[in-house]
Amino acid sequence: MKATGWVQLYGPPRAGIRFDNRIFTEPAPFALAMPPVSSGIYVMLVPDLSCSPRAFRAIYFGEAGNFHDRVTDSHELFDDWIREAEDVGKLYVAFCPTPLLREVQRRWVENDLIARYRPVCNLKDNQTDPSYQPLLRIAK
Repeated sequence: MKATGWVQLYGPPRAGIRFDNRIFTEPAPFALAMPPVSSGIYVMLVPDLSCSPRAFRAIYFGEAGNFHDRVTDSHELFDDWIREAEDVGKLYVAFCPTPLLREVQRRWVENDLIARYRPVCNLKDNQTDPSYQPLLRIAK
C-alpha cells in the first residue's frame, strides 16, 4: 500500500485538538487523564459526530494555576459535566499548558474561548464573570 493510501485509510497521527489559536493536548478520557504539571487552560469535551474537524464538542473551558488542583471530580461543576456527557465514560479533557501566563492572562484566554465557543456548562446560570459579559454579547 502506498503511503498516501495508508494516510487516507487511517488518517494522520493526532497531535492534539485546536480551539481558536490554542493547541490543547489530545483529548483523553477524564478517568484516565494525566494532567501536566503546569498552569493553563483546560477544556472538558464530549464526543459529538456533528463537530468537525474533530468529533468532540467543548462543554466547559477553565483556567488553573495547577491542573491537578482544578481538574478533579471535586470540581464545583463536575456534576454538570457528567450530566452533559450522560456518563463519566463519555467525558474527555484536554490541556493547554501556559506556564508563562499570569492568572489574569489565563482568565482572558479562558473568557475569549467561552465567548467564541459558548460551551453549555460555562453559560448555565450566567456563571461567567460579569466583567466579561460584553465578550459574550459580541460572540452571539
